[in-house]
Amino acid sequence: MIAKGERLNFDKRIFDATQESIQVWDRNGKKLFCNDKASKLYGIEDDKIKTIQDVLDKWSFFDENNSSLDLEMLPAFKVLHTRQAMKETVLKMVSTDDTKWIKTSVGPILNNEKQIEYIVTTCLDITQEKNRELKYKNIANHDSLTKLPNRLLLSDRLEYAVAHATRNNTHMALCMIDLDGFKALNDTYGHKAGDTLLIEVSKRMLEVVRSDDTVARLGGDEFVVILGDLEKIDDCTVSLYRLLNTISAPYMIEGNSIDTISASIGVNTYPQDKVDPETLLKHADVAMYKSKNSGKNKFTFFDTASDKKIKANYKALNKIKKSLEDNNFILHYQPKLNSITGEIVEVEALARWRHPMLGIMQPTEFLPLIQNDNELNEMFDSWVIHEAICQLVQWQNMGLFIKICINISPKQFKQKKFVQKIKDEFVKNNISLEYLSHIEFEILESDVVDDLNRSNRIIKECKELGLSFALDDFGTGYSSLVHLKELSIDAIKIDNSFVANMLENSEDMAIVQAIVALASAFDIRVSAEGAENIEQVLSLMEMGCDEVQGFAIAKPMPANELVSYITNLTPDPRWRLASHTLPSRIDFELLLAESNHKYWVEMIISELSKSTPNLSLVHIDHKGCRFGKWFEKNRSKNYKITPSFKDLDTAHQEIHKLSHTLLETIPKENRTITQEEIAKFYHLSAKLIEILDKIRVEVEKQKKQQSVVNKILQKREQYGK
Repeated sequence: MIAKGERLNFDKRIFDATQESIQVWDRNGKKLFCNDKASKLYGIEDDKIKTIQDVLDKWSFFDENNSSLDLEMLPAFKVLHTRQAMKETVLKMVSTDDTKWIKTSVGPILNNEKQIEYIVTTCLDITQEKNRELKYKNIANHDSLTKLPNRLLLSDRLEYAVAHATRNNTHMALCMIDLDGFKALNDTYGHKAGDTLLIEVSKRMLEVVRSDDTVARLGGDEFVVILGDLEKIDDCTVSLYRLLNTISAPYMIEGNSIDTISASIGVNTYPQDKVDPETLLKHADVAMYKSKNSGKNKFTFFDTASDKKIKANYKALNKIKKSLEDNNFILHYQPKLNSITGEIVEVEALARWRHPMLGIMQPTEFLPLIQNDNELNEMFDSWVIHEAICQLVQWQNMGLFIKICINISPKQFKQKKFVQKIKDEFVKNNISLEYLSHIEFEILESDVVDDLNRSNRIIKECKELGLSFALDDFGTGYSSLVHLKELSIDAIKIDNSFVANMLENSEDMAIVQAIVALASAFDIRVSAEGAENIEQVLSLMEMGCDEVQGFAIAKPMPANELVSYITNLTPDPRWRLASHTLPSRIDFELLLAESNHKYWVEMIISELSKSTPNLSLVHIDHKGCRFGKWFEKNRSKNYKITPSFKDLDTAHQEIHKLSHTLLETIPKENRTITQEEIAKFYHLSAKLIEILDKIRVEVEKQKKQQSVVNKILQKREQYGK
């Protein structure tokens, strides 16, 4: 055994001939032996290496991941603590003027007491081999054009960023960047100019992000930026604005000033979107396309709430598809009243979902989902058409000859083979094409106006088969005389939003009247939907609506209930009393006057029912309300010759006198209007409306008398008397 302090005596040439550097240290780090390769490796003369500290003073050591190693982390010191050998550990040595890679092995030599007496270290210089490896790895992990990390290295960086954010409770922003205007530049100036631009964009992005952030190129004009170590999400917005500004600044490319380049950026954040790295990237891509489609040169954050909704919708769509396949959808039918005959000759087919847990679901609860999915929308429309046709045949075999209206989605209507598909449905079910004359398709007005010529061509092809067409929700979209003139439609449907308030809102009543007049002028059938009470039904009949639909007639019902309903239908006697011709302008004026008066009554009762009424909404002066203005306008015109017109002024002033009294007393008494006072309002209002009805009768009587007088005068003129 070697005595303490004694140098090893043997032929040093044996160890100098080896490839490795060999060093022997005592347990305190004092050098006992180094061969020539050790001096060459460390760049320190042998006699100047006294202890291991002489090596550490010149070189810093790092592991393969480029993490700095403290003294205790070096292999020799680990062996001192563990007394276990370490084999072929790769380390990077860095000095002020050189970098080397070594593969080192360290073994302990123990004394009789099993204590470490010496440490033997062998090191092999693998710098050339490692540099070649890093070169190839760098080529594999970096984009050849911009030298930025490519998709492969980005994957590693992204995994690290996610792990770092989780470990340190920080945030990370992943930015997907697509250049706007790059394709146009490539097409105009060529690929070389495009490559030059991509290199310049890369340099600019590296200049505006932090050194710890990652800028990578996925390919083409797509880049990714990872912004890590964010205290809060808002901290990334400054970097995002810098990226937008630097990318959109002008470029000088091959002597040409280019100012047409910008960026669309999609941003996804972790842990707000707590998904795997690959999904994080996909979601950032979704956000990028939102930026692209909403104006470009902007950034958009991925909406996790919206994504959850989309996924929920996807599940719902699968349930709807399964329910269609399992026959859990049915059609209900809502009758339409023919204003002339007072009979039900037409029904509208309306889908219902028999949900296994929620029961019968209305179309508003599932149609929006269906219409956003092309495949399911086509499947659903085909099902509706098939069910309606089969039901039509079944009814006619029972002796019930009735027309069915079917709502058609715009996607179905605009298909190239729409007409052929209808024919195929009949042929497939061995049904005669004669039944087509008992089907009417309803399509939204807004869905046909984008291409009137094409829409009209499809409609005409359908009409050649016997089908009829109606424009649904007329008045809510692009209502135009052009549509009624150009389109070969058979009917228009007045939207229920106008019908619902027409008795209280004179503007709505005027719109309904105008649509009826338009339809009459173009010889088009007109129907109104949404009639909730008999007063609306009668008013629509009097105005000349050909058909009326709504809960006042009947609610949608299953096919078997419809047969019973029509068989046992007893028409309301008031339907028969309604006018079957378009009312005169004078009659319409009286309808408007009545509508304005009712609206005022409801408004004043509503305000007086509140603890703090808004008196600015009501007109106390009998000449200031709408009815009062109408009365003053007609005082010396149309109705002055009717006996009851003078009574109208008295009745109108009487109800305003009541309103004036109540508006003074109720606020003072700190209360709201009583039921007794409301009843008094309605009583006076009924008196006024009764006078309006008398005036209507008197006008008709005078018109007839005038007609008789005219005939007598014509005869006198004819005979020269």
